[in-house]
Amino acid sequence: MGPSHRAALVATLSTLSTLSVLAGTAGADPVVPDLAPGTTPATAPVPGTDAGPAPAPPPAEAGPKQPKRGDFDAGGQVRLPSGPDEMGQFATFNWIALDLKGQYVVLDPVVIKATVPLAVKKPDTLMTGEDPSMIGGATVTLEARLPKPPFVPRKYSDTEVALVVTGAYMREGAMLLSDKDYPRFVGDFQPGFTAGTVATIKLSSLLDFATAPVFVYQAGTTEAATAVQIPTSTIVKLGSLLKVSADLGVFTGDDFSFRGSNGGRIAAGGAIDIKLGPIVAHAGAGAASLLTGGAYPTISDSFYVDLNVKYAK
Repeated sequence: MGPSHRAALVATLSTLSTLSVLAGTAGADPVVPDLAPGTTPATAPVPGTDAGPAPAPPPAEAGPKQPKRGDFDAGGQVRLPSGPDEMGQFATFNWIALDLKGQYVVLDPVVIKATVPLAVKKPDTLMTGEDPSMIGGATVTLEARLPKPPFVPRKYSDTEVALVVTGAYMREGAMLLSDKDYPRFVGDFQPGFTAGTVATIKLSSLLDFATAPVFVYQAGTTEAATAVQIPTSTIVKLGSLLKVSADLGVFTGDDFSFRGSNGGRIAAGGAIDIKLGPIVAHAGAGAASLLTGGAYPTISDSFYVDLNVKYAK
């Protein structure tokens, strides 16, 4: 065999060997890397990296329950204000007031509130010759929370402001009383209304400041009564179950008079609120007036205690 024939034979054998290798590779099963239990090729780590499938995001933390449509609460506030007996002597248990209260959330920003004040214990007659009544009347309040304006500084972004309008049908002059005064319900029923705002300013994660200034008008037998009431509270929240507050209120007499002899009062006191499930309990004490004269001859004559229990859903 000549040299040319030997070279042709070697080339032929090399070609056949290459074809055989390719045929064996095409028929072989693909190599699949071992997978961890519970994984699929779609979620398996990419070779050369340690990254696995992205973990599921943690569940969102539940915040405090916000009032929503259909929520309501109802209860009663028992007040033990200092007031005069038939002889004009002031003492704590001469009068016992019971304020029946309730509210219903119509829409998320709109709440309707109702109050029926009662004097469940009172003198039969006063030194003035008046016969106090047990029923003080009734009030219905519409409270509408305003949207938060965009220009409020960030540290006050949790501030809430609501417009408040109240319609009332009460004993004459009863609308000028605060919830710190003894329930002196005398005279005929007269219509009236109040209008103002309620504001809660969050000063820190623990400290809030609340105020509810209102204008008061009530018709009268001879003339109407007009006044201004400005209750305020500085509130310390110790968790979601306990709340402590310092209260200060300015209440004018008729014709916007701030003088004690004309019915003006400055109330000061403190309170504690405890929430146990759906039950909210409140206890407070203080002086209904730091101004003497008029309704209270001395500051000690104006000492009050109030207890409030309500069911909140």
